[in-house]
Amino acid sequence: MQARHGFDAKATKRTDLYLKSLIAAVPNALDNDKALERAIFYGVKYLGRAEKYTTIDDLERRYSISEAIMALIAIVTPRKFVEIFPITKKYDGKRWGTKDYFYTVEMINKHGWDKPIGETDEVAFDFLWDYQNWEINIFLVEHMSLISDMRRAQGQPGLMEQWALENGIQTYTLNTSPEGNQYLMDSNGRSTPVRKRRPKHLKLVVSRRRRGK
Repeated sequence: MQARHGFDAKATKRTDLYLKSLIAAVPNALDNDKALERAIFYGVKYLGRAEKYTTIDDLERRYSISEAIMALIAIVTPRKFVEIFPITKKYDGKRWGTKDYFYTVEMINKHGWDKPIGETDEVAFDFLWDYQNWEINIFLVEHMSLISDMRRAQGQPGLMEQWALENGIQTYTLNTSPEGNQYLMDSNGRSTPVRKRRPKHLKLVVSRRRRGK
């Protein structure tokens, strides 16, 4: 347990360092290329490792940072972005039908290596969606989660719920009553209690006396 606590402390300290480095780089990001690179690098690192927010204010701050990083990514060229976050050297995508190094390079070739990634968040998002790098994958998942949570905080459906709604797919949320009972609620507000089955590996044991032996 002590080792676990030590690990958490180190991870938190590292995350705080990323945030401080990001804050230091942002003011000069639009006028200094090195500051721009640092802002993107530390912004992606921070958002991919930050602990779960606990308040609406935390959510709004985290969302603002995520949107700012996406806007900064849109400014740089793919050639510069590759220097900040190198493409993962995974080459067997064709064999398994997945995105790999060659897929990313082909995507960049079509876009243009020396053309800014884009002038809107949507263009930057599309670029990152096809970009193969573990840090970027984590950042993109966090970015999408923040968008969904902000929408829910504003009384709107999250991204997946919106997609399901547009495609006529029913969605459910798992809730727990004050008494501890779980129930599913659909998008129309109808609820269904969750009945837990007894695990198959559990068997009812009957004593010999009750069997009449």
